[in-house]
Formats: sequence, structure tokens, C-alpha cells
Amino acid sequence: MPDDKNPHFIRRTLITGLLILLPLFITYVLIAFLFNIFTGVGAPLLTGLLRLFGAGELAYPLVLVINLVLSLAVIFLLGLVGTNILGRRLLTAFEGLLLRLPLVKTIYSSAKQVIETFQGPSRSFQRVVLLQYPRQGLWSIGLVATERADNLNLVPGNKVLAVFVPTTPNPTSGYLVIISPKDVIDLDFSIEDAFKFIVSGGIVGKDLA
Repeated sequence: MPDDKNPHFIRRTLITGLLILLPLFITYVLIAFLFNIFTGVGAPLLTGLLRLFGAGELAYPLVLVINLVLSLAVIFLLGLVGTNILGRRLLTAFEGLLLRLPLVKTIYSSAKQVIETFQGPSRSFQRVVLLQYPRQGLWSIGLVATERADNLNLVPGNKVLAVFVPTTPNPTSGYLVIISPKDVIDLDFSIEDAFKFIVSGGIVGKDLA
């Protein structure tokens, strides 16, 4: 049984807890955001109607319940829209409109890239490797994006790998390294395993193999 006073055990446990809490926190922020919108728009109208019918004392609890139901309904409806062909076309058209606005384009595209990275990293990268980066003797985890022809004769052989080296604890930023396939070591990690390892600073995850 681990020693509760061990600083490594405490740190590992805290980071694991944060990784569990993060998606819950994001969900809470989204629902709270919608909740506040409906409160600002609908609460005065609902309160006025209830007072008109002599039930003003019910205004506060009813507003809370109705706003929560509306928030969950909006999220559910967006999910329905995003899972059918017509809905996806509408979302694509709306996205195209957003991408025409200068400031909104930058913010929206950056946020979307971050979400897509965490939502489905296995669709973006082929495998997990070790490479000596940023110098010989220091090993970093890399995600192989593509294998390309070496038309510039950068390395021995006719192929190079485009490898993304993520940073800790934010794996959505990092460095792109062009390297010879002979200079990497394949790891028995899934892409998801690699992201857990990187986000936790090497605390969460299996042994290198």
C-alpha cells in the first residue's frame, strides 16, 4: 500500500484527480453559460407571468428548473443536428460564415483545433515514437503524422517522417520535426496512452516499451 506521505504519490494522485475533473468542469461551464443566458432573457418574463397569476413565490424555483431543462435541451438538440446530414450541412455553412470574420476566424479555428485534437487524436497521428530531441541524449515522445518522400536528400534513404513533439502539460502546442525513420524507436503506446502520459507530465501511463 502506498505511503500517503510520499510526495510522488500525492502529486500523482492530485494530477489524476485533475484529469478526471477537467471534462466535468468543462461540461459545468457550458451548462452554466447557457443557464445564465436563459436566466437573463426569460426570468423577468416568467416572474411577471407568475405574479400576474398570484404565484410569485414559485418564481425562483421554477426559473431555476426551467433554465436547467432549457440548457440541457439546447445541448441535446445541437447533438441531434450534428449527427444527421442536413444538420452537418447547416453547421458547415454556419462555420463558413464564422471563418469570414477576421477576429472570430482566428479564435474559432484555434478553439476547434484544440477540441479536435482531444476528441480524436487517433485520426490525426499514425503511431507513437521516441526520438532524441532537442539534442542527443534527451529522449522525447513524438507522434508520427506522415511519412514523406525525401526529395531534398535530408537523410540517408528516400523517406522522412514528419513527427509532432507535444509539450507538457498542453499537448496542443509543440514542435514539428523532420527525421529519418531510422532515428526513431516505436513505442507500444496508443495515441490516447501518449496523450495521457504527456498531459500528466509522465506520472500517468504505462512503462515505456
